[in-house]
Amino acid sequence: MSFRAKVDLPAGRQGNLFIRSLVVALLLLGMTGVSVFIFGKVSAQAVLPLTVAPARQEIEVDPGEKTAVNIKFYNSGDQPVSGILRVADFLVEDKDGTPTIIDNPLFSSPKFSASQWFNLPYDRISIPTQDKILIQANISVPNDARPGGRYVAIYFEPGLDLTKKTVTDQEAGTGVATRLAGLVYIKVRGETVEKALVSQFFGPSFLEYGPIEIDTDILNRGDYHIRPRGIISVTNMFGGLVDQKKLKEENIFPDTSISFKNELGTKWMIGKYRVNLAASYGDKGQALTSSLYIWVFPWKVVTAIILIIIILFFLISNFYKKFVTEESHLEKELEKEKEEIEKLKQQLRKRG
Repeated sequence: MSFRAKVDLPAGRQGNLFIRSLVVALLLLGMTGVSVFIFGKVSAQAVLPLTVAPARQEIEVDPGEKTAVNIKFYNSGDQPVSGILRVADFLVEDKDGTPTIIDNPLFSSPKFSASQWFNLPYDRISIPTQDKILIQANISVPNDARPGGRYVAIYFEPGLDLTKKTVTDQEAGTGVATRLAGLVYIKVRGETVEKALVSQFFGPSFLEYGPIEIDTDILNRGDYHIRPRGIISVTNMFGGLVDQKKLKEENIFPDTSISFKNELGTKWMIGKYRVNLAASYGDKGQALTSSLYIWVFPWKVVTAIILIIIILFFLISNFYKKFVTEESHLEKELEKEKEEIEKLKQQLRKRG
């Protein structure tokens, strides 16, 4: 967390230097006091030296199976940290892949919910200084569990007073918003649907300069998260490969799309280019393909070069014409002189 203050001083340029210096000093002193208060509050409640391991884990289960997952919370600070321990479903709604914890199970999608399958040994914990706590969460999969993906977060929320015997939902909501979560991806074995599509493959139709920026959105319509792998390539009008980049590997959760941005090529490009996407996803290696055409033409540079060529042409043409004219004039002068010399020779011969 950071704190920024902006101070607008009077704009007069002829003010007394001492008074202005004093005002600035007082303002800086006031800002320092506020910053110490805010940063002190943050360091006491929000900036906590906590880590969780594993941050993500994937398991496969059968309907009716009983299993467990382990998760550790580490406190590397100089003071013990206390708080509540919870299990909640999570979902990903944005195109950046950011998980959002669903506190109220009523708002969870039954299709992907599994928080009710978990049983924690504690609902409140205290992590000692320079120590860790191991939590084993037991999982009971219902017999009629639908095959596909379920997504659960086991999180620790520090800041509550553990001397109380009970913690209400209202008290939990008034605590510090910082949550340290370990994500559990559950796949219930069985017949699942794998379906994804390229919902957007976009680039400008015309560019003056490269590189070419491509925006790609991949939408997952299946029952389980996918992690597409592939490349985006650029070829020129003759089919030659200009550049290619690997598609960044990201988990795409069901009913969610992820945006990818890639830059291909160099600054100096000219002509018509084809951009191709070739990727695969899922256990069956299904394909994702798309393509588009983009013209790159540095028209300003080309126009300047053409103008320079035209100017040079006229200069050379004028110089050539002038040079040829002068040469022709000199040749005529020489012919006249030759004729005069011949006349003089003939006159001398007659006299002789």
